[in-house]
This record gives sequence, structure tokens and C-alpha cells, in this order.
Amino acid sequence: MRILVAEYASALGLGGTCELEGRAMLAALVRSFVNCGHEVVYPTSGPMIGAGRGYIVDRPEEFEEILEAVKVDAGLLIAPDGLQPRLLKIMENNTVNLGSSPDTARICADKLRCTSVLSAAGVPVAEIVAFPEPCDKGCHRYVVKPRMGCGSEGVRITSFVQAGSTQIVTRYYEGLHLSASFIVGKEGFLPLTVNRQLIEFEGESMSYQGSQVPYNTPRATEIWEAAKKAARALGLRGYAGIDFVLGDLPRAVDVNARPTTSIIGITRVMREEIGELMLAARFGGMPKKVRVDGEYTFKKADLL
Repeated sequence: MRILVAEYASALGLGGTCELEGRAMLAALVRSFVNCGHEVVYPTSGPMIGAGRGYIVDRPEEFEEILEAVKVDAGLLIAPDGLQPRLLKIMENNTVNLGSSPDTARICADKLRCTSVLSAAGVPVAEIVAFPEPCDKGCHRYVVKPRMGCGSEGVRITSFVQAGSTQIVTRYYEGLHLSASFIVGKEGFLPLTVNRQLIEFEGESMSYQGSQVPYNTPRATEIWEAAKKAARALGLRGYAGIDFVLGDLPRAVDVNARPTTSIIGITRVMREEIGELMLAARFGGMPKKVRVDGEYTFKKADLL
């Protein structure tokens, strides 16, 4: 098959760790598809990754033109959550989408709407807080974050329910910061790995610094039950990742309807090829489980 892997940050040369993470994900995915014998093409701002064929992007508009016109049998898109729905729609007019639908991506990109859908489906969440609460039992803590945004960007922890029109406030829960990576296909739900997120706290701010893949926890069954229920409620398809805070319950705090940085570690420890699993999810033949050997920890600084 001829496959397009389109990663937005590296294709447009956005700079910073965003581009570095994007290129690392791109490289892991392209190499996996190539290892399975497929022909792979990808847009790039210039740097090549040593596998597949790169299309140079000189103008931002060319990224959309590649999604719209390059002749391929299937495509996989990784883009900022706010852009994902529109870009997926463009790609679906040209080829088979190996990921979630534009509608699902739109729900997941909106943290307020996504939290509401998950809560209604019985998935534990960090609840939305609309008004200040009485401090009869001590001060409460909250998380203020962009309603539309990626990862830990713009997230702060505070004792005050103060948010702008483009932000939301959720209750703060102590616990382990984990993520669940999985694939959803026509034949069901395939768990990959539970991962520990390396989070750095400084003052009110928090930032993602890397991941430990996998993270072995005796509460994995709880996490997978919540992830499976969330995937069903949102209509996720292909590879997806959900961020959890594991305390009294595994509470979903963010849903990524697209490949996540955990793929960098997953491709190092999983015997199966992630590319082949994505194709099997869409076209059939997905296994019931995967084999994982060892552990791999990476930090954003390692990607420089």
C-alpha cells in the first residue's frame, strides 16, 4: 500500500519542542509502515527522516494541498486539535482515513464538550467547576486550562475559579499522571500500553517532559475499563490516547483522537509494528493483544 503520514508541526517547521516531538512521532510511524513493506510519503519543511519519501512544504497552504491531492491508499494525520477536524475532512475526500472521524476529533478538541460526553457515559472525570465554592473545609484547588489546546500548554493550578472566555476550570485531583494508548478497530478495542507521564510542576504551572513506556500498575484493569468506555462514548477510531490522573479513580483529563508522543516509546518496546496494527484496525485482522518487552523512558530534551 501507499500511505501518507502527515504531521503538521514538522511539515510547517513550527520550531521548538512541538516540532521536535512531531518529527519523532513522524519518524516512528513512517519507519513502522516501511518495515511492513509499505510505500510511505510525508510532508516536511526540509529535514528527512531516513525512511519513506518526503514532500517539501514551502508554504503553509501546501500541507492542505498534499492532503487533498497526493495519490495514496490510506492516510494518517497528526495536527493540533483545533485544526484536526477540518484537515481530516480534506484528507477523507482524497483517501481512507486511518484515524478518528472529523466529528469525533471536533468533540475531543473541545475539552468542555468532551468532558460532558465522558461524564454522561459514566467515565470518571475531573469535573467542570463553574462557580467559586465555599471554603468551609479548607481551600479548594482547581486546574485552569484552554478549552481548545494540546497537552499541558497553558495549564495552571490555582485556588481561584478564574478563567477567560477561552478557558475552562476543573477540580484538581492528586494522583499519578498516566496515559493509556490503544487502538480501536472494526474488530474491537486493543490496549497497547499504560504510560507514566513525566510532569514538571513549577509554581502554578505544569508541563509535560516525557514518558515512561509502559508503566506497570496493579490498577491497569480500572484504567482500561475507563478508556474502553470513553472510546465507545466518543466514537474513537484508530490509534488514540487518553490522559488520566490516577487517584481514588482513574479520572480522564484529556483525550487525543490522534497519535501521541507515547508512540516514541511504544515502537521501542512493542513487538508488533504500530503501522500494521493501524491498517488492521481499518481493514481487518487486528489481534486481540500485543506483546511488550521491557521499558523505555524518553524526555523532551532527548529529542534535541
